[in-house]
Amino acid sequence: MEIEYGVQIRKATEADLRDIVRVWKGNIRTINTSSDIADLYHSFERYFFVVSMVDKVIGFVGGAIRRGHGHISGLAVAKDYRMKGIGKRLLKIVDHEFLASGFDKVTLEVRKSNWGAMKFYKKQGYRRACLIKGYYADGEDAIVYEKKI
Repeated sequence: MEIEYGVQIRKATEADLRDIVRVWKGNIRTINTSSDIADLYHSFERYFFVVSMVDKVIGFVGGAIRRGHGHISGLAVAKDYRMKGIGKRLLKIVDHEFLASGFDKVTLEVRKSNWGAMKFYKKQGYRRACLIKGYYADGEDAIVYEKKI
């Protein structure tokens, strides 16, 4: 799916994993390893999309089915490409896939300290559902957001 000037959203492939890890580590404070990302990809291939420009991955979204609804496991856009509607487009694509699979609710977790992500998801129609104490490996709490699609 073409979005503008050679930027394309497509299904992720195993060949994209190195670039996905690069984008992830450049944007998200986490202890996830390359093998964690590979495991995520192999587990949830159907709901894993990248945004590429020429042959460079500049963003991705990964999702799964969890407890009877869609779940966003990760979304990141390279810093130089933020605020251009790419994250919004990625969410629309994965929402479409969840709906096509028969799921009309999506959830995700955000670090309690990640105000930028919270603002972004609220703008995309997500609402705060609950707080999970100590969710992340470093002990930080997660805020769960959800949306009907």
